[in-house]
Amino acid sequence: MNKETLAKHVIKDFISGLPTSTGSRQQQHQQYELQQQQPASSKHWWHMKREQPSILSKEEQKLLNKVKSRAHFLDRGLTCCCFQIGFDGLVGFVPVVGDFIGLLLALQLVHLCMSANLPNSLVSKMMFNIGFDFVIGLVPVAGDFLDILYKCNTKNAILFENYLLERRRKESLLHQRGEETVYNTTPIV
Repeated sequence: MNKETLAKHVIKDFISGLPTSTGSRQQQHQQYELQQQQPASSKHWWHMKREQPSILSKEEQKLLNKVKSRAHFLDRGLTCCCFQIGFDGLVGFVPVVGDFIGLLLALQLVHLCMSANLPNSLVSKMMFNIGFDFVIGLVPVAGDFLDILYKCNTKNAILFENYLLERRRKESLLHQRGEETVYNTTPIV
């Protein structure tokens, strides 16, 4: 194909794309107005705000949001060179003291989760995640980078969310059958 033929095809495609009547212009204007009236949706899935599961109570949703936001701050608070580094990772670069501060912050997150009457098995899984993260962080240089990649607080928030959802599903199934749910209401100390 030479330049003249290519130019003819481009002009032909351009002219065929132009509206020829006023009816099509009105349709285009109506489509444009409809697009402007619709709420702007985010282009990327990671920027979209997720709806909370409707089966959780208001108190559980509030607690879950608080746990998730604190876990996000501790594990993924900042974006630096395509990596998400949280406060726990930044503090972990301070020798020895930083790892203890990260441990205390992670324990505060588990303490917050424990206000929802968690079973001992779930608390032990969370404590294992924290302990593993702490031991990894004690290694001088490589441990700090592995600590940033491990993200124990996010894992604990996911465990907490899954437990709340599963507990609500079990309660709704028992309620449908007409049975009562009995949970240990004494807090874990």
